[in-house]
Amino acid sequence: MKNALEGLVAVGVVSLATACASTPPPASTAAGVERRQCDADATAQDGLVRSTRVLAVEPVYSHIMTSRNNGEERVSGAKLLVRPPKGVSAEELTRILQCHGARALLGQVNRDTVPNDPYWLPESWVNIEVKPEDGNFAITVSANSVDDNLQVFSRANHYADDHAVAADPGLP
Repeated sequence: MKNALEGLVAVGVVSLATACASTPPPASTAAGVERRQCDADATAQDGLVRSTRVLAVEPVYSHIMTSRNNGEERVSGAKLLVRPPKGVSAEELTRILQCHGARALLGQVNRDTVPNDPYWLPESWVNIEVKPEDGNFAITVSANSVDDNLQVFSRANHYADDHAVAADPGLP
């Protein structure tokens, strides 16, 4: 019995180590993105991040099954609805934001330039996807844990406060 228990523990440790090893560290992911996707002009990319105008922010939820067929909703990221920058496609904006996030994570840009920047987190990779939506762009940002996703959502809200589209005071 003792040998069987030790064997199960050993299999569990090896399985856990293998699972952890299959996800590259955030810095490795960032270095790969930076090498494959980034242009030389980081200043222009940061300018685009600073000039983005946000229309709305909402949390992205995932339904997680829990015990006895119960489930719960967990924050799995944030969605920012933004005005499309002139002359930039959704694919280009995805690449620009991913590059910006990679460079910020690697410390290659001044991280204080954009307060509450939702496109990167210290010690964590942020997934970014941009899609056209009703004439605007929907930017979905997410990380690999609930805690990181809550931080992404919080940053997105604060970023939106600083980058909101000015409302017309004549509207009801």
